[in-house]
Amino acid sequence: MVQTARPDADQGTDGNWTDQDDGSSLYAAIDESSADNATTYIKSSDDGSNDACIVRLSDVSAPGTSGTYIKYTALNQDSMGGGAPSLKLELLQDSTVKATTTNNSVDTSSWTAYSYTISDVSGISDWTDLYMRITMLTNMGASDVMKVTQVYLETQDAGSSTPIAAISMNTYRQMRN
Repeated sequence: MVQTARPDADQGTDGNWTDQDDGSSLYAAIDESSADNATTYIKSSDDGSNDACIVRLSDVSAPGTSGTYIKYTALNQDSMGGGAPSLKLELLQDSTVKATTTNNSVDTSSWTAYSYTISDVSGISDWTDLYMRITMLTNMGASDVMKVTQVYLETQDAGSSTPIAAISMNTYRQMRN
């Protein structure tokens, strides 16, 4: 089983990002369990400077040591054909960066799902204090538009342990039969 931490609030840093209707409720546009592509999304125009927004992620329990991913669906509209902007996602605990992925080739023809494996989650101490910083990294400042329709953190269920007494009793019962 997996746990999913989806955006559940805007953190207050929106930059010039807006939702599909030019509104300011960013998390609601990217919190869906299935990417709805052109229905709801957030967007930022490349005006020559990097542009970041931050959304809070829902709480999850501390997972095991592997199987944690940043997943997102994005589309880049390269209006001039001279180089589209890049997309950077950073997993934050409070304001400290815990994982980063940068995509320099977001698809320009269709919504595309991407996944980044976080190789080490040992530095995350509070799985109820996570945020995602989404940054459009400028290229040529040619009014290209970066769109993101879904962002979430996927991780394995919290590790469960079986007490040694239960294991011993089960072994004893098996040996008696």
